[in-house]
Amino acid sequence: MRTRPNRYQALITAALLAVPALVSAAAKPANAIDRVFEFRLLVDGQQSWKNGLQATEATTRQEYVVRTTLRSDGFLYSDNLLDADQALRLEIKPQFYARKGLNALKALNGGKLPSAEAADALAERDSKTGASCFDGYECNNRAVERLAAINALKANSAEELEEFLAAPGIADVPRYLYFFGYAGCPVSIKLRYDVQVKGTRAFDRDRKKLEPYALSRSADSPGSDDDRKTLCEKYVVTVDTLKGGVFVENLFLPSPPGTSVTTRGSSAGPIEQLPLPPPFEVLNWTSEKLRSTPGDQFKQAVTLPITAPLDGDYTIQGSFTGSLMVNFAWSFKPAAAAKPALPPAVQGARKPVTH
Repeated sequence: MRTRPNRYQALITAALLAVPALVSAAAKPANAIDRVFEFRLLVDGQQSWKNGLQATEATTRQEYVVRTTLRSDGFLYSDNLLDADQALRLEIKPQFYARKGLNALKALNGGKLPSAEAADALAERDSKTGASCFDGYECNNRAVERLAAINALKANSAEELEEFLAAPGIADVPRYLYFFGYAGCPVSIKLRYDVQVKGTRAFDRDRKKLEPYALSRSADSPGSDDDRKTLCEKYVVTVDTLKGGVFVENLFLPSPPGTSVTTRGSSAGPIEQLPLPPPFEVLNWTSEKLRSTPGDQFKQAVTLPITAPLDGDYTIQGSFTGSLMVNFAWSFKPAAAAKPALPPAVQGARKPVTH
């Protein structure tokens, strides 16, 4: 295992653990590699609720089709940025930020590492030009990388840092590509959402005066502006080019902007405009499935129990029972090979991932 000087590790770790990284939205670098991140999720569910004499039946049908592009700088790292070992991940991430920041400072300084004092001046000059700022999120990431680089310059010699930049990481074998979203990435979103609840409820203080009750929520949307922006900022993926594994930090399921109408007795209430979130059971399951996959595509159907109310209203208490039929297909292919629609995939196919 290759290690860093302890003083270097201690200086950069505390400030960087929770901050994501983002590839620059400038012109595509010469060695950059693009891959298309795509998934299709279908959810069909039913749910029963009872609380004393009150009872409702609910159904839902939801569809999420998302396609975006992630980018790698083409550098093969020896460490998995999304390693399942949390302690190791907390060592890998800060070193990645320091590497990014040091390389950026070298580019500003004619290809050589500046002194710590010169780095402060270069960073200030770069910030004033506005060249690194496309929005607050990206500026924040660059600031974190710059801080890591300056701390590293203050704590290590130029020779130590050049050795660090020449090495692929802590381990010796270069094998991992890191992919990130980037500002202005191409995005395609298709969201359909339907929840219907019918039955009887009581709204008086003693909950005894039953009356017919219905709730209808629906959406058919290409996603909101925030959804599109989030897709270009959200994802972090690593690809193991040696063994073919793919690791995804989290799956983002947009909450489509939709409508909600409640009917009590024969009177329908006003139409509300609101985001409609996916069931958390589905979000948890899909995120877990993508945390580590043996290949760059798969599909699976599963039945999940659902105990949380489909309308998100926990105040009515009582018992919720039901199930969700989930069909999930996912693909992470090189941009040149990716097609507009997901190809057939078999879960468990262990084929090496090339780049």
